[in-house]
Amino acid sequence: MKNIGLHDTLNIELNINRIELIEKLWKITYKTNTSFISLERDTAIPTRFEYRGMIDNNGFTLKKRIRLFDINFNNPVFRGKISDQNDRTFASIEIVPSAFQIFSSVIILCFFLIAIYVTLQANEKDFYFLAFTIIITIMQYFTLKRGIRRGKYDFERELIYTVQKH
Repeated sequence: MKNIGLHDTLNIELNINRIELIEKLWKITYKTNTSFISLERDTAIPTRFEYRGMIDNNGFTLKKRIRLFDINFNNPVFRGKISDQNDRTFASIEIVPSAFQIFSSVIILCFFLIAIYVTLQANEKDFYFLAFTIIITIMQYFTLKRGIRRGKYDFERELIYTVQKH
């Protein structure tokens, strides 16, 4: 996934120790399971929480929660490892699409391959249906790629702001 731009990493150094960083992350994170499938909707989570996920002593798995009337469903998953050296914390973070986003991309890709097969079997010169599926597939790819890039930028800013704010 890294070769096609759907996986990114972020290494950041913070002027805070690991324990304080974990406490500050808990202040903005609503505790849920790591599959992000729960009976509680994101819009029902209190507004003080920006993320949902799990945090332990050595790392975290987070996803930005969806707010009411938010149309951006392409929030990536952040998996990070935290290490501490001389009152400075180093965070190594992987940014990947969620399982739902990968599943929907696979479905769209299968739809695209079926469209190619049907068009070739029918020996038709009408390629409008094939062009339509190509556009949908390309749009899904660039939407996921933009979500990864935007998520990386937003999470880095949020992490630095959280450390400075508290």
